[in-house]
Amino acid sequence: MAPEIRVEGLSVWYDRQRALKDVSLNVRPGTVMALIGPSGCGKSTFLRAINRLIEESTPRARVQGHVQVGDIDVYHPSTDVNDLRRRVGMVFQLPNPFPFSIFDNVAYGPRLQGVRDGRTLRRLVENSLKQAALWDEVRGKLRRPALALSGGQQQRLCIARALAVNPDVLLMDEPTASLDPLSTSKIEELVADLRGRYTIILVTHNLRQAARISDHTAFFSNGMVIETGDTRQIFTAPREQQTEEYLTGRYED
Repeated sequence: MAPEIRVEGLSVWYDRQRALKDVSLNVRPGTVMALIGPSGCGKSTFLRAINRLIEESTPRARVQGHVQVGDIDVYHPSTDVNDLRRRVGMVFQLPNPFPFSIFDNVAYGPRLQGVRDGRTLRRLVENSLKQAALWDEVRGKLRRPALALSGGQQQRLCIARALAVNPDVLLMDEPTASLDPLSTSKIEELVADLRGRYTIILVTHNLRQAARISDHTAFFSNGMVIETGDTRQIFTAPREQQTEEYLTGRYED
């Protein structure tokens, strides 16, 4: 079952620079939460704090606050970070397939978890590619290099790779920013299809995209959450003046 994500009083520092300031935000199970706001306002930092990738990307980062993903207390000393990252998958702005075959990209995670049976691996790869809406395009090409795929196909392959380890949550950091309109449309359709099975947090600078595919939206500015709510409400009747100014293009950071 897709979990709830509860964040309370989350602050992040990069050395002396405070990137997030006492952020509290809940994401309901099986929904899509869009994070919007100007560049550098803390959206990507927020994502990386949820599955502790921030520790790898910025070793000197300091985190304060509470993050709960289902039954996982993310920053508790006993939390298994590898298990956390299996359950909380990440998709980045630029597709990052491994220099392996299509099959081996998707099978990579299950193999690390100890899956060795060929039939089981084939079933996992097929199911993951189907969930990522890529199976029909690559079913006869699984041994071909993943890097030979188009940019949009590579991004869906990365989503399939994340799904292959049976996560509960998908974090997506501007997953369509580098893609053409057709590939963007396919990723948006995929997110809509995955809704309900996974809890999804999506960072996007495309306001129309946020309006199309998210259930709830949070507007970030200067490391803080200015407003959060139902997406329709945020886009049609924002409560905060800063939110309205951002949505109408009059915002000055």
